[in-house]
Amino acid sequence: MSELRAKSTSASTTKKFRLTESKIPWAVVLVLIALPAAGVISVAAEYGAVWLIAAYMVTSFITYYFYWDDKRRAKCNEWRIPESNLHFWSLIGGWPGAFIAQRQFRHKTKKASFLIVYWMIVAAHQFVWMDWLFMDAKWLGQIVGLPLN
Repeated sequence: MSELRAKSTSASTTKKFRLTESKIPWAVVLVLIALPAAGVISVAAEYGAVWLIAAYMVTSFITYYFYWDDKRRAKCNEWRIPESNLHFWSLIGGWPGAFIAQRQFRHKTKKASFLIVYWMIVAAHQFVWMDWLFMDAKWLGQIVGLPLN
């Protein structure tokens, strides 16, 4: 009888650690990534900054991991990763990883204050690359205070 109880307890424990997954809207991902990808490729081609491509990819993987870990911690009732850390990693280029993780793990998809900041970060990345590609960094140069042309 005790063996049966142990088995049922371990089964419920493993079920507790499973992360809920949902489908990722890959078309949306591709549309959102198109402009930044074109911008990054443009910078890499013009200035030889191939590291920028790697930086976007690495920060996306790191951000994805932090979302996964935060979801795991939430399910285990452990100390959580601060939202400011998730936003920081999205801001420095990890927003594609954050987008995929939000959809895959159904994590951070309902809290309006979090989503507003997240989508402002995505919009900022879109704006920067649109300015870089189509306006010769006119606004970016004014914000940074450097002549980028």
